[in-house]
Amino acid sequence: MRQMMAGKVALCAMILSLLVMTGASAQDFVKSPVGAKHVILIGYDGYGGNYVQWDQLPNFSRLRDKGAWTLKKRSVIPSVSAINWATILMGAGSELHGFRTWGSKAPDLPSAFLTENGLFPDIFYMARQTYPEAKLCACYSWDGIGYLFDKKAMNEDKFVETDEEVCQLGLEYEKDATLAFIYFSQPDSTGHNIGWGTQEYYDAVKKLDGFLGQLLDYLEANNRLEDTVVMFTSDHGGIEKGHGGETMEEMEAPFMILGCGVKPGEITDVVAGYDVAATIAWVMGITPHQAWRGRAITSAFGK
Repeated sequence: MRQMMAGKVALCAMILSLLVMTGASAQDFVKSPVGAKHVILIGYDGYGGNYVQWDQLPNFSRLRDKGAWTLKKRSVIPSVSAINWATILMGAGSELHGFRTWGSKAPDLPSAFLTENGLFPDIFYMARQTYPEAKLCACYSWDGIGYLFDKKAMNEDKFVETDEEVCQLGLEYEKDATLAFIYFSQPDSTGHNIGWGTQEYYDAVKKLDGFLGQLLDYLEANNRLEDTVVMFTSDHGGIEKGHGGETMEEMEAPFMILGCGVKPGEITDVVAGYDVAATIAWVMGITPHQAWRGRAITSAFGK
């Protein structure tokens, strides 16, 4: 009996040693239903679904042709940035997370729930709770983003001045981040300065398409889409030189998914901003927080 117990102990020690040597850890998403090991969320600010010109955007078209997509993801009201990026990252609307104005730096009304870190539970907090060894990263060119997620959960959290710098950081994050958020402040600023749907607005989107191409090229060249899920979204659209209203030009934005386990084609399910965090959680095998209201868009996956 003692020899049998000693053998079992030795076997367990050997398995544990092998797991350590091969790098198996919590960040491998052992519960992922699609076998993903990495998730990358790419965001453009102020890119309305009504303004997508497929023939001018070869890389955005790659997302459509190889992935699942919709141009009708709904914003929450009002259709402004801080409220909707908080909703995207926190899996619930403003009535629960509390961010209620364009540039909220703290909840404008008390959050319905606070974690021990003092913020409504976001996807980064939930990823850290589920996978303690995960590498969680965010880079962004609007400093207002930095108030909308749990910085205590992050390995890297960087505000930079330009979208070019965002792209370069994003290329670094793609190499080994478990969950990365890569945020570009355009075309929102061009929309406010010159107008949504203007030639300058479309030129700003074309420039972003080049950055998107760099990010996709790296993933494809290194066969990373075999174990990575890429999601793309925006917070809202716009009309004339602003947004915040209830027109579809302001309320609808793209949501696209590419990579491991994704079933290409148009998403016909209703999609709202708070579904983004829920979908990331499902891909990573994370149980959504009870305070969330989003639903995973599982119809975008499978054969």
